[in-house]
Amino acid sequence: MKHLCLSFVLLFLCGTTAVWGETLGELQQRAESGDSDAQYDLAMRYWEGKEGAPKDNGKAFYWAKKSAEQGDAYAQSWVAYFYENGYGTAQDDSESFYWYRRSADQGNRVSQNNLGECYYYGRGVDQSYEKATSWYKKAADQGLASAMFNMGWCYEKGQGVVADRSLAVNYYRKATAAGDENARKRLVELGESVDGGSTSSSSTTSSTSTAALSSSTSGSHVNPSTLANARSGIDVSQFVVGQQYFDDGNYEQARYWWREASKQGYGKASLKLGECYYDGLGTDRNFTTAAYWYSEAAEQGEREACFKLGTCYETGVGVIKDYQIAVKYYDKGGYLTASAICARKWLQQYRSGFDYAAATAGDLQWRANNGDALAQCHLGLLLYTDDKTSEAKEWFKKCAENSRANNLSKSIAKKYVGLIEAVEAETEEVMELFFGF
Repeated sequence: MKHLCLSFVLLFLCGTTAVWGETLGELQQRAESGDSDAQYDLAMRYWEGKEGAPKDNGKAFYWAKKSAEQGDAYAQSWVAYFYENGYGTAQDDSESFYWYRRSADQGNRVSQNNLGECYYYGRGVDQSYEKATSWYKKAADQGLASAMFNMGWCYEKGQGVVADRSLAVNYYRKATAAGDENARKRLVELGESVDGGSTSSSSTTSSTSTAALSSSTSGSHVNPSTLANARSGIDVSQFVVGQQYFDDGNYEQARYWWREASKQGYGKASLKLGECYYDGLGTDRNFTTAAYWYSEAAEQGEREACFKLGTCYETGVGVIKDYQIAVKYYDKGGYLTASAICARKWLQQYRSGFDYAAATAGDLQWRANNGDALAQCHLGLLLYTDDKTSEAKEWFKKCAENSRANNLSKSIAKKYVGLIEAVEAETEEVMELFFGF
């Protein structure tokens, strides 16, 4: 299988949300005055062709480079990407390598992975598998799925590292748990499961013939007719039989039937598997495998799994700690209070000095009243978690309209203004419907 150049996921990882409420002219004025954040935002507007700006790769490159020259790691990564692909400028592998290196040295995980790709393929630099794996690992250690896949590939092929199938499979499983479909496919091609269990056809046949189909293993809690339905492929019956086996203490059979139900998209079965591995119920504790099954359940629509997976990402249990992904899953499950609490940690992650996330309401209020945009967003989130949504909305609006707010705080503020207004509109509709006012 060809080594995959998973070159760019910056649109997701680096963020391209334009400054809300600011006209193109106002943003341009700030950019021309030397504001690095404004230069980056302006580049993204021209790149996406949104918020009043026509799509213009040349202008996107120009303003991204202005920001990159001032040291912005995200902008540096974009400049490298533009040079790599010839967007808005002449294609130049050497320049691409240079800017990826500057960004990677600041800890940008996407640039670290892409720098590894430069070394792997010899783009803009002498080819070196050893240096490629060194940079892949830095990105993989920060939880970048594509970098984990690349590490798995290198361990599988013995490129830059001593060949080690077990380490390769381990990296592929981590990448799969983080959402990398190529890693999942590679595990299947190698005859490996994503969770450490057997997936080969011979193993499946053996399990079905000697365990799943053996009436001697049914136990007192397993209903024969339900078992027959499970064998015929009915997902809800497979789930129920799994629970019956579990109640009877036959954990291997329980997991088998829950996996069968999960294959058909039955989320409750995936959630059960996650709980088994997380709590060590009938098996050894394995947080990485638990996170994988929670991810499956979340994608299959299980709300509780979204909360559990969000908690895994918030605390770094079974996955690399990532507040942004945690917020995504809390939102997906509708756990907006948990999302707001986690969003404060996410905001603080990119700050030094004053600890906004641990500050009291009084400290935040003082700073917010003095125009501190980050304090305004934190105060809004704190009030939101206390169900003081009207007050929270006012501070979110102030943050969203604050020209000194960064992209992340503005994006979060705008999101919660929208959430609060949606609830207000729904409440007003209900009051009018039932009470006439």
